[in-house]
Amino acid sequence: MKIFNKTLKPEEVIIFLKENPDFFIEHPDAIESLEIKQESGEAVSFIEKQVELIKAKNLETRTKLKEFIINAKENEILFIKIKKLISVILNSKDLEKLLNSTEDFFEKELGSEKCKIFFFTQDDLFEVSDERVIQPEIATPAFSSIFKDKNIYLGGISNEVASLTFGAKASVKESAICKLNSKEVAGILILGSSSQKKYTSGQDTLFLNFVLEVLSHQIDKLIEVRN
Repeated sequence: MKIFNKTLKPEEVIIFLKENPDFFIEHPDAIESLEIKQESGEAVSFIEKQVELIKAKNLETRTKLKEFIINAKENEILFIKIKKLISVILNSKDLEKLLNSTEDFFEKELGSEKCKIFFFTQDDLFEVSDERVIQPEIATPAFSSIFKDKNIYLGGISNEVASLTFGAKASVKESAICKLNSKEVAGILILGSSSQKKYTSGQDTLFLNFVLEVLSHQIDKLIEVRN
C-alpha cells in the first residue's frame, strides 16, 4: 500500500484502521475498491466477510465458555470427592486400614483403575502386610531415576516397575507414581492404567499433591503413636 509514494507495511495499515474505526463509514467509497476472496477463490463483499469473522469469533467464544463450564463442574465434583477422601484418611486409626481405605477410594470413587501404596523398608515395626513392603535394595534402583527431578511422575511405566508394583500379569501402560512425604518411612502411592493418555506429563497435580501431604501426615501420626 502506498500513500504519497510511501510504502506502508501491513502492520501500519492495521494500526491505522484500529485507531480510526469510523474510516469506512466516513469513506464508504473505499469499500468498493476492496477485494476479498474466500479459500475457494470466490469473491465476497466486505460486509459478508465481516459477518463471517464475527460468527467465527462468537462460535469460538461459546466453545471456550462451554469448556470452562464443563471444567468448573468437573473440578467441583472432584473437590467434593477429595474432601471426602481427606476425611477418610484423617479418621483412620489403624495404619493398614488407612492404606486399604485410600486404595479403595482411588479405585471406587476417583476412577483409578489400580492403586497401590508401598513402603520401602527392612523394618517390621510398621505392622503392615508383607505385600506392601519393597526392600530398599530393590526399590532404590527401580525408583531413584523416576524421582530424580520431581516427586510425582506421570507417563509410561516400565515392565520392571509394573511387575514390581502391580504384578507380572498386569497390563499397565501408564501410571502416576507419587513419592510419599512421610518423615518416618519411605514409600510410594502408585496409580495404574491399562489405557493411554490417562496419566500424561503436564497434567495438573494440585489435588494429588494435597492428598499426598495429608496421607503422609497421617502415616507419620499413626507410626509415632504406635512407637
